Amino acid sequence: MRPLPALTLVSTALLIGLVSPGLSVQAQTSAYQVVDRNRATTSAVQVQVAPGRATSVSFSQTDETIAYILLADASQVVYSTDAELETRRAKTIFLRVIQPLRFPGATTTPVTNLMVQTVDARGQNRLYTFDIIHSSNPRYVGVQILPAIARSQAYPTVGNLNLTLDNIQTGLSIAILRGYTSIDDPVVAKVRQLLELMRTENMTVSEAAHSVEVPLEVLASLARLVREERGLPV
Repeated sequence: MRPLPALTLVSTALLIGLVSPGLSVQAQTSAYQVVDRNRATTSAVQVQVAPGRATSVSFSQTDETIAYILLADASQVVYSTDAELETRRAKTIFLRVIQPLRFPGATTTPVTNLMVQTVDARGQNRLYTFDIIHSSNPRYVGVQILPAIARSQAYPTVGNLNLTLDNIQTGLSIAILRGYTSIDDPVVAKVRQLLELMRTENMTVSEAAHSVEVPLEVLASLARLVREERGLPV
C-alpha cells in the first residue's frame, strides 16, 4: 500500500508553529472560528471564553466598523475594543472573564449574549448576536467574521475526488488503521475538529478547513484512501 504523503507532510511540517512541543492534543487551541457574514447576521454565534484568557470577536476582514455594543450580563465578562467607538475605527472586541460581581437589581445568566451593531463603508448597519459560553478549554482564540462566503460548493472537488463529510471521516479511520498516522497526531485532532464543525456549525468543507487550518489537499488524500479501499481508480 502506498503511503499518504500529504497527511504525513501536515503531521510533520504544516502544524509547526501551531502546536508547541510538550503540549497535549487536548491543550491545543485552533486559531479562529471563521463565520461568514450572512450566517452571523441570521443566527447567534457561540463565543467561548475562559478565565485568564482574552477572546476576540473581529470584523477586521470586512469593511465594517463597530458602532454599538451591548453585553446583556456584565457581571462575569467585560469587554474592550481596539479603538474608541466614537472614532468609527473599532473593528475588534476583546472579551475577558472576571470574578462574578453583584449589581443591585441586575439579573445574571450562565449564557449571556453580546449584541454588536456595525456599519460598513456604504453606511449599511448590521446587527450580530453572540452567545457567550464559559469553557475551561476553548477551541478557539476568537471569532473572525468574513465577508459572505459562497456556499454553493458544500462539497468541493479536488481532482476527481468529492470531499464529503463521510469520505473524510472514513478516510481518517482508514489512515489510522493502516498506520499512516497515529491517533494522537495533531493533524488527526484537527481533522476531527473539522468534522465537528461541519456537523454542529453547518460549515462547508472549505469553511471548516480554513477554520482549523488544514489544506484541502490533506482531505483529498483521505478521500483517495476511501476510493482505494473500495477498489475504485484514484
